[in-house]
Amino acid sequence: MNLIQKSQAVSALFEALDVETAAYHNRAALSCIIGCGKCCANPSVPATALEFLPMAMAAYHSGKAEELLDSIGENPEQSYCILLTTLSVDGSAGSCSQYKTRGLICRLFGSSAKKNKFGVKELITCKTLKEERAEEHLLTQKAISEGLAVPMSSHYYTQLYAIDPSMAGMQLPVNLAIKRALEEVLAFYFYSEGQAG
Repeated sequence: MNLIQKSQAVSALFEALDVETAAYHNRAALSCIIGCGKCCANPSVPATALEFLPMAMAAYHSGKAEELLDSIGENPEQSYCILLTTLSVDGSAGSCSQYKTRGLICRLFGSSAKKNKFGVKELITCKTLKEERAEEHLLTQKAISEGLAVPMSSHYYTQLYAIDPSMAGMQLPVNLAIKRALEEVLAFYFYSEGQAG
């Protein structure tokens, strides 16, 4: 499977997740706070280059891949996610500049569950939602324990891993994952277009 096919496979995975997430949000009492961005302000959010391939491909085709790569800078692991368009100095408010092609971690956080050591589904969410929307959080967790369908993070990470175990198996801080995806795409097109010409 070449890089284009991998990107298409990841995009198809995202489409399936988006359908499941929409169904979940139609019934759940909890959703992210609009314009929050606190999770994006954490530079150590773990991600993989594979989950950012669709974003890197879109950036390449719009002529923005090199500009985006340059914006990562010399210390990418010490800054908030470069895709966050900040509305505050500390990066705790804002929105994703690449929302349509954002990574898997961004799609799952706040909209999925994992099983704890007792096999009970637990919502994967942040401290902000647990505190600022405590009642909605409890209602949603109760609904999940009573059978509300919720995307399972392990299910989607397993599918991501099946697309390319090497790329999906290497967890990096989010900006390094984005950087690696951009580098992969730029190298792929450099060599494939170079051979064609």
